[in-house]
Amino acid sequence: MAFQVPAKVEAVFGSQTRAKVLGYLAGSTIPQTGYAISKRLEVGVSKVYEELKRLESSGVLVASLDAKGSRTFLLNDRDLRNFLVRSIRILPAEDWFSPEQIAERRKVFEETRRLDVPVPRVSPRAEGRPFANEFRRPPAKDRAMKRLRRGRGGTR
Repeated sequence: MAFQVPAKVEAVFGSQTRAKVLGYLAGSTIPQTGYAISKRLEVGVSKVYEELKRLESSGVLVASLDAKGSRTFLLNDRDLRNFLVRSIRILPAEDWFSPEQIAERRKVFEETRRLDVPVPRVSPRAEGRPFANEFRRPPAKDRAMKRLRRGRGGTR
């Protein structure tokens, strides 16, 4: 998954690793271990755990223990999650193609099919083309177009 976070996003978050970790956790609905995050992002485990520790201490992440006793992390801030999903959402293929995600996308797709968006009818203007003054051409181009219509000055 070797990818680079945009420079402006890196500047906002202070480091590329922090931006990647947050982007990954924003797309995850279940808590993740530092090792799993490291593996998915192809970033060193020590770098990931350093960022996780920093983010947890600041209250951005919540840590808990899973059934095996491993520490897992989840993004705690809803506003930050929404921002990250729009900016640098990182979603592994396994999550994207999971049965739950597929069912969710199908549900949303069916809901959008039922939407009825009224499109207003616009009657043609009697005075000619609408907004004709916005589409002015240089006189030389008008002359060339007339020659083409008359059959002089080249083929079409």
